[in-house]
Amino acid sequence: MSIVSSIIDDQGVQADGRISVHETHTDQAGVKYAHSWLAPHGTDLSAALSAYATQLGLDITAAEILRNINAVTSLGSLAAPTLVYSTAAANFAALRLVYQTATQFQAVMIGDFLNTLTSVQLQNAFGLTAGQVTTLQTNKLQPAASLAASIRATVGQ
Repeated sequence: MSIVSSIIDDQGVQADGRISVHETHTDQAGVKYAHSWLAPHGTDLSAALSAYATQLGLDITAAEILRNINAVTSLGSLAAPTLVYSTAAANFAALRLVYQTATQFQAVMIGDFLNTLTSVQLQNAFGLTAGQVTTLQTNKLQPAASLAASIRATVGQ
């Protein structure tokens, strides 16, 4: 989980009985996230704080995976995915899902990116045998990398 600290900084009762709440959540990289909201009277603020921290951690992880997928599908081998909040396994699982509905360009860029990985990395990422990886590299990844290089070399006038 990426949230390591959550506190209620301030709370005050409003004229209508609701509680104005201001929270600060800190992630594993030291980034702080402010959250202000109005709680109905009688709300368990500690439980709400915990629930929001859990959801925020999931959202931060999902956002990093989405940024990584967007970089890979648009930049291919030039993408520089980050793994501050997510795991390589989660990113590869997402990439595999995206590949199923990718446009031609996105499929080429995904292949170009995957072509930068070693055979062992591909085996581990997708649960493939050495023979399956060789076939994948020969039939999909190397042609995609060649096409991506051609696309990058193309310039307009």
